[in-house]
Amino acid sequence: MLGSIESRLPQRSVVAIDLLVLLWTVVWLVLGITVGTFVERLGAVGESVEGAGHAIHRAGDAVGRLSEVPLVGEGFDAVADEIRTIGNETVQNGRSVEQDIDTLALLIGVGLAAGPTLPVLAAWIPPRVSRERERRALRRSLKSGDGVALAYLANRAVAGRLFRELRTASEDPVADLAAGRYEALARLELEHLALASTSWLPRPARGERSRLG
Repeated sequence: MLGSIESRLPQRSVVAIDLLVLLWTVVWLVLGITVGTFVERLGAVGESVEGAGHAIHRAGDAVGRLSEVPLVGEGFDAVADEIRTIGNETVQNGRSVEQDIDTLALLIGVGLAAGPTLPVLAAWIPPRVSRERERRALRRSLKSGDGVALAYLANRAVAGRLFRELRTASEDPVADLAAGRYEALARLELEHLALASTSWLPRPARGERSRLG
């Protein structure tokens, strides 16, 4: 459906849509990167928890050294082990929080960047690429002078252009098409496709030029 709509648009409108699609993509990419970076900074919470866990573990080591003190040192080993266990669990929790936040930041960033842009790009790029291939093929055919592109362009103009547009090129587009007078109709379609170099087309006759003017 979009390809059919795109084929009816003049080249200047297609280029304008290209710019809009590009702007849309850049805006969402920047937004996704910005939000993802902001969320990633929340990982500092996990780093703080991890640092607190290391501090608790060091406290456990300090308590463990008290077990070496004569008379009063008995029983400190068990307390030190408990403190170290708490410290290790705190470190693991901090690392888990940090990893979860990094994952969340990545998912949010990619989701914001890709969610709104991929459907637009998937819908626009294929017909856009097809249109550019067609324009290149028409250029090659017209430059070769084989006459195929000329007839194709004239038929395409009659099939796709509005009646008022056709009347600017020909008083009787259908009759001209049937008689093989393709130049004026083909020129109309070339303007639509913005194939500016039309020097390979035969110039319209004087009577036809006066009729077009």
